[in-house]
Amino acid sequence: MRVLLALDESTQAMDEAVRLCRERGAALTALFVLDGNWSDYTGHDWLSGSTVRGAYIEYAGQEDIKDSERLAAELRARAGDLPLEVKLANGVVREEILKEAETGGYDLLVMAHPFWRGTATVRDTARDLLGKLPCSLLLVKTPPHDI
Repeated sequence: MRVLLALDESTQAMDEAVRLCRERGAALTALFVLDGNWSDYTGHDWLSGSTVRGAYIEYAGQEDIKDSERLAAELRARAGDLPLEVKLANGVVREEILKEAETGGYDLLVMAHPFWRGTATVRDTARDLLGKLPCSLLLVKTPPHDI
């Protein structure tokens, strides 16, 4: 069995993915998506051409990289000796999750609900994936105050 964890701030989703993999002897892969959607989110007319807009997009990208490193370290600590691969992708969060699920041969996608990553925090990522995934989906309820 192969499990894909869509990595966000949810420690509940991390713990559930690790638990399932331990119970079933499954391989765990975590995907963190560097959100490449910030330029669309800020709008092309938002201070268009200004250094402020460019600086904000650069800042958001740097924060994503810091988050990816921090969350990967957190997951590795929780996984202990469980075999774990952490992948990074860059793009629209839901599209990159779907692409990895389609090409990775996974049996299960585990993700927090609500799922909080970049501009995906304002959209229903899980709903967008339903009906398109080639594998089962496990949503792990995450109280907003715990994120």
